[in-house]
Amino acid sequence: MKRAFAACIVILTLSLPASAQEVLAIYDARLDAHDLVNSSGQPLSSVCAVVQQDRANYHRFGRRGQVDDSDPIFGDGAMRAQIGSSCHIEPGYEYLREAVFSNEGYGIVVRVKVLKNNGTLQILVSERAG
Repeated sequence: MKRAFAACIVILTLSLPASAQEVLAIYDARLDAHDLVNSSGQPLSSVCAVVQQDRANYHRFGRRGQVDDSDPIFGDGAMRAQIGSSCHIEPGYEYLREAVFSNEGYGIVVRVKVLKNNGTLQILVSERAG
């Protein structure tokens, strides 16, 4: 009886559809004062815009902080352009909105997860633990 039950569990597990979510990259970045303004020097107003500028600074302008990790995605300008519309702060990390803009330029380290979810780019921002 136990074997039949275990076999049923295995069959059910194998018959479930595979998750359509794929992790493309996970990286850490320090969001410093130079990331808080766009390439024209205008102040940015969202965490996702700052993440996008951080990647432009990293890949396009070569402004890399000691904590900034590389990523295999955003070296391409067209991919960086998608950050604004694909980026969200992970639930539980809403305080990052205030922390990024009130840290007096000392920087806050965030973890960025880049996912492909059913063919759609999804970028999730949280604070790096530890």
